Amino acid sequence: MNEQDILQSIFDYKERISELRVDHWMKYSNWKTWYFWFNILSILIPLTILYFKIDRRRLFEICFFGLIVHVTWSNIDSILSQNNYLIHPHGFTHFLPMGITVTAVLLPVCFMLLYQYCSNKGKNFYLYTIVLSALFAYAFGYLSKKVELLIMYKGMKLTYLFLIDIAVAYIAYWVTKLFIIIKNQSSNKQTNKSSLDSIKNPKY
Repeated sequence: MNEQDILQSIFDYKERISELRVDHWMKYSNWKTWYFWFNILSILIPLTILYFKIDRRRLFEICFFGLIVHVTWSNIDSILSQNNYLIHPHGFTHFLPMGITVTAVLLPVCFMLLYQYCSNKGKNFYLYTIVLSALFAYAFGYLSKKVELLIMYKGMKLTYLFLIDIAVAYIAYWVTKLFIIIKNQSSNKQTNKSSLDSIKNPKY
């Protein structure tokens, strides 16, 4: 097969996969099933809690942390799904990536609130992250497997999800702290510049 034949085959297979996803969703994940309403609640409940609980004085910092968790986990989930290590059979809709309710809403919101709590109360974020990751992997992940919201192949285990949760949260934490340091340095430079300008050009 030449390059064009390979590309055409990829296109044809993707089209067929898309058709199968639509067919599966219409039969087994539509609005008449509990899967659909579970996915709806997995979006609405976390976002409602976040709206009332988020520290608005630190809104951009906490949302930035959550964005990193979302983007990082979504990419990892996409890689794992494309390589058939795990599958989310019952998505919110066939138009969006499978598992979007967990990687885009539920997991980021929980870690955002954890980050806020630990930083406001002076708690050990690393330790609390391990506890929350264990709950996500071994409790939520286990139940998801039992009700077929999550299917794992090729030796994929809940322990691997546990380790990924920890890694993603730590990366988001370090990147957020790095940006805070950069922001503070920029603010200090601006303050020092303003002070020097006031000395050089005193106002009488």
